[in-house]
Amino acid sequence: MKKSLLFFLLMFAAVSFTFAQTVVFSDNFDSYTAGSHLAQSNSAWTTWSSAPGSSEDGVISSTQAASAPNSLYITGSNDQLYPFGNYTTGHYTLTFNYYVPSTGNGGYFNIQHILKNQWALECYFNSTGGGYLSVGGQEYNFSSPTNAWFPIEFDVDMDNDQATLTINNVAVHTWPFSYQQGNTNGVNQLAGINFYAGAPNNATGTYYVDDFIVTEVSAAQVGQFAVTTENLTFSMNPDATASQTFEMSNPGTGGTDFNVIVTYDIPNPNPASTGVVDMHYYMDEPYTYVGWNGEAADVDLAIGYPASALQQHIGKTLNEIHFYMNGTIPTAKVRVYAMSNSILNPGPGAVLYEQTCTPDSGWNSIQLTTPFLIDGSDLWFGVWFVQPEGAYLAPLDGYMANDYSCWYKRGSTWYNRFTSGTYDYNLCIGGKIDGTPITPWLTTSPASGSINAGANVTETVTVNSNGMNVGDTKSANIHCFSSDIEHGEVIVPVSLTITDVSVNEHNQIEVKVYPNPATNFVQVSSDQIQRVEIYNMMGQLVFEQNYNESHIVISTSGIAPGTYAVKVTASNGTITKQVVVK
Repeated sequence: MKKSLLFFLLMFAAVSFTFAQTVVFSDNFDSYTAGSHLAQSNSAWTTWSSAPGSSEDGVISSTQAASAPNSLYITGSNDQLYPFGNYTTGHYTLTFNYYVPSTGNGGYFNIQHILKNQWALECYFNSTGGGYLSVGGQEYNFSSPTNAWFPIEFDVDMDNDQATLTINNVAVHTWPFSYQQGNTNGVNQLAGINFYAGAPNNATGTYYVDDFIVTEVSAAQVGQFAVTTENLTFSMNPDATASQTFEMSNPGTGGTDFNVIVTYDIPNPNPASTGVVDMHYYMDEPYTYVGWNGEAADVDLAIGYPASALQQHIGKTLNEIHFYMNGTIPTAKVRVYAMSNSILNPGPGAVLYEQTCTPDSGWNSIQLTTPFLIDGSDLWFGVWFVQPEGAYLAPLDGYMANDYSCWYKRGSTWYNRFTSGTYDYNLCIGGKIDGTPITPWLTTSPASGSINAGANVTETVTVNSNGMNVGDTKSANIHCFSSDIEHGEVIVPVSLTITDVSVNEHNQIEVKVYPNPATNFVQVSSDQIQRVEIYNMMGQLVFEQNYNESHIVISTSGIAPGTYAVKVTASNGTITKQVVVK
C-alpha cells in the first residue's frame, strides 16, 4: 500500500524442486476463472485490509499472460498481499514476471522487514519504461520495457545479510538486506510482498503479474517456544519469600526471543490520590500537522508506556486523556488499547475502552467515565477520529520520537512513525493517572532474552508476602511472549494464599527429587504428592501420573538420557526441579 506508508507480506507452503532447492509456493493464476478475485480464489493470498473480494482484491485476467492463459491484474484500488512470515535465517529467491502497459501506466511493489511496519525496499516502474529501486535511502535506476513481459528476481540470503534485485535479467543492486527503504537501520527479517496499484510521476498504477514463485535455496532456521508449566500455586506465611521455577524451551531449529511481563488481578483498586502524574512525550505545542494525502479516513493515534516504566503505578488508574486537534470535527473517541506481543506485533493491541467526545480545535481534556486500571501490562492510549478530506488534524511536536511516542492506525494495521522514518516527532497526546499503587508482590527472572535451538531457560518466579495477612488470597498472570508465531504468548496463572502453616527455610514446599543424575529410577518425596509430570527440554510431556502418596519411585526405563523438568504438585503447592537421566 502506498499512501503515506507502503508495506506488504509473503508466505510459504511446501513443494519439491531439483538441485537441493525447494519451491515452497508457486502460482501462475491459470487454475482460476478469469474475472474472479485472487484472494477469494486462493486463501493463501489476501489484501491490505484482509478483505478478499473487495476492491483491494486483484482480478484474474486473460488479457495478458506470460504463461497462458491467465495473469494477475493490478489496477485502481487493488492492494494485494502474500503473507510470508517473520523469517530471520535461510536463503530464498522470489521470482515473477511483470508487464506494464504503455499509455501512461506505471507500476510498484514493495518488500517488508516487519509486517506493515518496516519495509525493506520499494520498486517503481515508469510509464515510459524503466524505473528505480529505493533502498538504504538511495535510488538505483534500471531499464525495463513497456508492453512486454520481463522477469524480476529478488534474492535474499539472511544468513549473510545480503539481498540482490534483478530486473529484466540485469542485477540492479546488491546490499545488506537489513537496510530499510529509507535508511540503513532495519532488521534482518523477511515479512512479505505487496502488489499495490501505485506508480511514480503521476502515472496510473496498472500492471500484470504472472508466474509467482518462492524458492528456498537453503532452509530457514525457525525457533519455537514452549513452557513446561500450566500454573503456579504458592501457599506461604505473611512476611515471607518463596520461589518456584519453570522451564521455557525452544524445540525449533533456530533461535527464539522472549520477554516476560507480570499483570495483577486487582479487584478493588484504591482511588485515594497520591498525586496526579501527567504521562506524555510531547515537549511543547504542535510543530506540524499530518494527514494522509488529503483523503477522508478513519484514524487512530496512540502513545504507549512499557510495563517496565509503570511498576510504581500498578494499581492506579488512567483518569484523563488529552490531545490536540488541528481543527474541529463532530465526533471522536478517546481509547485505551490492549498490550500486544512486542516481539511479533509491536504497538497497541485491541481496543479495551472507548469514550465518545466532541473535540474542539486546540487542546482537549477528556475525563474517563470509567477510570482504566494499570495492572502491570504495557499501557497504550490515544484518540480515534474520521479525518475529513483535505484536513490535516494529527498534531506532532518538533522533538525526537521514541518507539512508544508516535503510533497511528488506518484500517486494521498500526504503524510506528518513528520506526518507519516518516516523521521523527512525538504525538501531542497525553494522559493523567492517579490513585494509590499496590506493592508488586511477584518478580520473574530473566525478564527477556534469547533461547538457542534445542536449549531451555529456567524462569525463576519469586513471591514476597510482606504486609499480607493470614487468609489473604491474590492472583496474577505471567505473560511469556516469544518470536514463535504459533506460540507468541503463553500465560501462566499464579495464585497466592497466605496461611499460618509451617514451611521450609526457603518458604517453598518441601520436594526431594533424587538421585540426580538418575540411572534406573527417580524418587520423589514431598507432603501428599498429588501429581508428577516430567518434561524434556523441548517442552514435551514424557511422563504424567496422579498420586496420593508422600513418596514415589518412577522407572526411567522408558525415558531417553537427557535433562528433564520434574513438576511436582503437592497438597501445599507446585514446584519444578531438574534431573539428569543417564
